[in-house]
Amino acid sequence: MASKSNYNLLFAALLVFIFAAVAAVGNEDCTPWTSTLITPLPSCRNYVEEQACRIEMPGPPYLAKQECCEQLANIPQQCRCQALRYFMGPKSRPDQSGLMELPGCPREVQMNFVPILVTPGYCNLTTVHNTPYCLGMEESQWS
Repeated sequence: MASKSNYNLLFAALLVFIFAAVAAVGNEDCTPWTSTLITPLPSCRNYVEEQACRIEMPGPPYLAKQECCEQLANIPQQCRCQALRYFMGPKSRPDQSGLMELPGCPREVQMNFVPILVTPGYCNLTTVHNTPYCLGMEESQWS
């Protein structure tokens, strides 16, 4: 029978493994999806405008969602929330956003819609949190 100290040692080793795995996950290089050289998530811009602003897009109604979800699915799980933050851009710098100020549909309305793109009712994609949600999407919580 294993002694209590063996269980404690095993538990400690498991904790070290978990912390190392979490640290490794957080080190994913997300630069390609948050580069200023690319327009952030152009397909998602269409979908956000369609859903949040009620702007009709050309093509079948499901096309904008399908293209946005495909674009998000091509981003590594660990980078999806960061890519969505980059897509939203800082409120103080609308020129650094994938969202545009539109008549009757301010960026704020669109920014409120962006975090739900990965949720089950929309693209249903897992994120860095191993769930289909991005936590800490408020600009004050960005690192």
